[in-house]
Order: sequence, then structure tokens, then C-alpha cells
Amino acid sequence: MNISTAAVKSTAKTALKGGYLKNFAASAIYVFAFLVCLSCYGVLSSVLGIFAAFIFLIVALIFLIIPLTLGFIYFTVRLIFTKATEPVLMFKYFSNSKDYIRSLRFAFPLLGNAIFSGFLLFLPAFAVDLIANGTVFKLFSAEIPLWVSSLWSISAVLKVLAGLCLIVVMLKYYLAPFLLVADENMDPLPAMHMSKIISSVTKRDFIWLVLSVFPLISACIFLIPDIFVFPYFATLYCVHCRFAVASYNKSVDNISQKSIPSFEVI
Repeated sequence: MNISTAAVKSTAKTALKGGYLKNFAASAIYVFAFLVCLSCYGVLSSVLGIFAAFIFLIVALIFLIIPLTLGFIYFTVRLIFTKATEPVLMFKYFSNSKDYIRSLRFAFPLLGNAIFSGFLLFLPAFAVDLIANGTVFKLFSAEIPLWVSSLWSISAVLKVLAGLCLIVVMLKYYLAPFLLVADENMDPLPAMHMSKIISSVTKRDFIWLVLSVFPLISACIFLIPDIFVFPYFATLYCVHCRFAVASYNKSVDNISQKSIPSFEVI
């Protein structure tokens, strides 16, 4: 598959016409909720410690952010492909117990994979930290060598590499949220499985898409408030995912249509 970045951007800009204000309103709600969670994390980190703050962040991601993310994608997909929707639709996965439980059934395995993979990838950095802060030497009642202080830079490099590797590992699930909201009859685990299959050939195109908007992402940090360009980013993601699924449907004609998301419902 070869999903053109230019085609995705052109389609996204066209799709946003007439629906930007609605997408902006939904984006504002989503970004505000995310910032509130990050602010609470920062406060808890300074008051109760990093472990308590981390637990809070995991709970917030599972029970608030991920259901809200699915709702935001659900709203965006229907806005850009049908125009007949309102920002309140982003609360779909809070509107009834069935949808909310479905979002939780997606959140738990997704975060479980991320935490397990992250633990393995960051383990070397944590081991270096234990040596750098003298914990290992204290256990054996040994004197801490002078060269130990130089290990902090190595730990920082290992953490950066581990973070990048974790992003690459979790990219195999980047299509899963889209698949889950595009086909409301699809269960979370099959959506994650289908994402792994499709992303194996579309992941590179998605990475190129992200890199192509990196200057705009950088501008959000220094110049432009991210709330103004977030609708564009969300639309790019949905359009790319639609192209990816459509390309996969064309290339695999021996798979039942029941197992492939259909856009006829949108």
C-alpha cells in the first residue's frame, strides 16, 4: 500500500470546510479535559509523589481520556464524512453503559500492552539509575565510585531511546480506535488485531504523515495555540485511517466483509 500524504492532506482540508467550527468546539472540550488531567498529575506528583500521580494518570486514561478519545474520533469521522452531527456526539461513550463498557474493554488491553512494553524497554534505564544513585552499592555496603555520577547521562539517553521504541511498538495499534468507532459491531480485541494486520503495511505512511506536519506541531509549541490546529490533526488521522482501511479492503478480497469495517454506516 502507498497512502499519499498529499492526498490525505488535500482530502482533510476539503473535509474540514463547513465543519471547522464544530470540530473546533469538540477539540476545545477534548484538549481542556486532557490539560486538566495533566494539571492534576502535576499537583499530585508534587504533593503525594510520582507513584501516586502515575496511578491517577492511568485511572484517568482508562475511565476518562480513552472513552473521550473514542467519542472525539466518532464525532470527527461522522462530521467530515456526513456533516450531520454535533459536538455533543463526542460524549457517545459516556451516554450509556454498553458503549462505556466497550470503551473500557478497549482501554484495559491497550494500556496493558503499553505498560508491559514500556516496563521492558525502560528496564535498562532503571537499572542504570539504581547504579547511578548508589542503591546497588548501598545494598552491598560498598563505597560509591566517582565514575557513577557519569551514568546519569547514559540513563537519559536510554530513556529517550526507550520512549522512541515504545512509540514504534505501540504504532501497531494506531488504527484500532478508528476501527472501533467505524464499525460499532466490532469488539475491541478484534479491532486491535485488525490494526496490527493493516498497520504492518500502512505504518510507514502514517509516520511520513506525522513527520510532514511536524513543522506545524513545532509551531503549536512556540507560536500557534494547539487548539486552533487540533481539528486539522484529528481530520488528518481519520482521513488517513479511512484510506488505509479502503486500501486493505481492495488488497484482501478473500476476507469476509463482516470482519472489515464498512463506511456505508457513516
